[in-house]
Amino acid sequence: MNELKSKSSYQEISKDINNFVKNKLENYSTNGIEAKTIHDPIWGSTDYSEWEMQLIDSPLIQRLRNISQVGLAVLTYPAARHSRFEHTLGVAAATKRLVDRINVNCDNFNINQNVKSKLVLAAIMHDVGHCFYSHLSETIYGNLKDFSDLRKDIQRIYDIKPKPHEILSLLIVNSDAFKDFFSKSVNYPNKANLDRLCEDVGKIIVGIDIVENGVIESYQTAIINGSFDVDKLDYIKRDSYTAGLALDYDIERLFTKIKVHTLSVDGQIENRLVIQANGVTAIEELTFCKIMLFSYIYYHQKVLITEDIIKDYVQALLKLNLINTYSDFLNLDETSLLELAKEQGDEKPFPLYGDIRLTQLANNIKNRTLPKRCLEISQSIVQNIVAQEPGKKDELTKMLNDIRSNSNYDIKMLDADINNMISYYTRSEERYIAGFMTRFEGGTFNKILEIRKNIYDVLVKVYEKHKKKVNFDVFDIYFVFPSVVSYGTPGEKNVLGRDGKLMSINDFVKLEQWASSFNAYKWRGYVYVTPKIKKEYALEACRTVIFDDKIELKELKSFLKF
Repeated sequence: MNELKSKSSYQEISKDINNFVKNKLENYSTNGIEAKTIHDPIWGSTDYSEWEMQLIDSPLIQRLRNISQVGLAVLTYPAARHSRFEHTLGVAAATKRLVDRINVNCDNFNINQNVKSKLVLAAIMHDVGHCFYSHLSETIYGNLKDFSDLRKDIQRIYDIKPKPHEILSLLIVNSDAFKDFFSKSVNYPNKANLDRLCEDVGKIIVGIDIVENGVIESYQTAIINGSFDVDKLDYIKRDSYTAGLALDYDIERLFTKIKVHTLSVDGQIENRLVIQANGVTAIEELTFCKIMLFSYIYYHQKVLITEDIIKDYVQALLKLNLINTYSDFLNLDETSLLELAKEQGDEKPFPLYGDIRLTQLANNIKNRTLPKRCLEISQSIVQNIVAQEPGKKDELTKMLNDIRSNSNYDIKMLDADINNMISYYTRSEERYIAGFMTRFEGGTFNKILEIRKNIYDVLVKVYEKHKKKVNFDVFDIYFVFPSVVSYGTPGEKNVLGRDGKLMSINDFVKLEQWASSFNAYKWRGYVYVTPKIKKEYALEACRTVIFDDKIELKELKSFLKF
């Protein structure tokens, strides 16, 4: 990691993170902490050793008790009140069981105690970088310039795309303050090369393969951060269980079919985590559960609008310098964050767009006073006008035949071009929605703010046309287009056939196409407005700003309440 640590982006952020860790641990003592057995509704009773409890009881891990595992989904699923702390214990429990099971499943491979301890350490520390409302906060600090530069450096050096909280976890584990604490106060079984241990743990967390004695030990990273890692095994079961959703996968079958397979890759030996071919159904179940969790919980329309209110709130805090550092993100929990609203004063964080009042936003979150939908964009509501035009396909087919009759043209090339044109104009609504999603989804805060401003400008004209008074601003309009969900890497060769050859999940079930189709049919984009705005007028403005002349809306009364 020497190249990464030499980058200015790493050095600047790591100083801030080191101060955070130092402050958190300076008054913490591990004296008297003993091994424990902890019961969990997902994994049952699990034994945690003395050194594991010394970490678990530390302020670094205990702070995760105040960070919701499912963010603001708790406002829609009231029973889903579990935190990142319970999830961390679950991932550690799953790691212990999976490692033991792999040793049973493998005839010629064994994960020794040193590696098992390292993997459990990675499991305990894997979410230590999470901030308030979990993934919501990382969509904000992850796009700050210096952090964005660090992510680009990691991607360039290691060819991976780690999540922002994983990078913070790596920085915490590799900070001087953590290593000093770990060396002096944690009775870890083997601290002979602490720098290398912390580097390995950081790499595992962000998804970088471990290399030991010239052998690629990719299985170590894959157990914590891979296609069917313990992180997914825990949160899929835990989130669906607490939300009261009947989603499940066969964990026992999955465990009995996972093993480590040794192969040669470009002349280098690799120990890869694989699943036997007759266990692929368990992966299929796992993927299906993840898809349904996004549909039912993470992308529920009430969850999405609540998250967007918080995004406005936090962006305003940044503008007002009420949050300045990554330590601020890490130190704030979901209660203290909302208390910062009282410090706004009379200053407007976004004077060009309206008078955003943080106390009002905080109260709206606390009381679940949310804007209402005025528009839903989905497969059910949007249709491609061109695809509906009668005779369009016949017209294009005739054009193709006319061109074919002219011998001066390269018929093979033109056949492909014209057929592509026919496909374009007659493509299904599913494909049109997929293209439409990419126009708006995943935009930065400033980009989305400009779209909201465009809707506002048109909406003012609509109000003037109807001779109505305008008493709203940009922050009474919310434009919510969630990112398209990635459901894993089904093309990765991690399925072991009976003949010893490696295949991909895609060789058994077309998960990529399945997930893509599901995305198109289940994806929803929304526009919300506060009660200050008449929803019918907002819809009229949205038609002008969002849609082009190739699409129209179906009968909305079948889908939306007015």
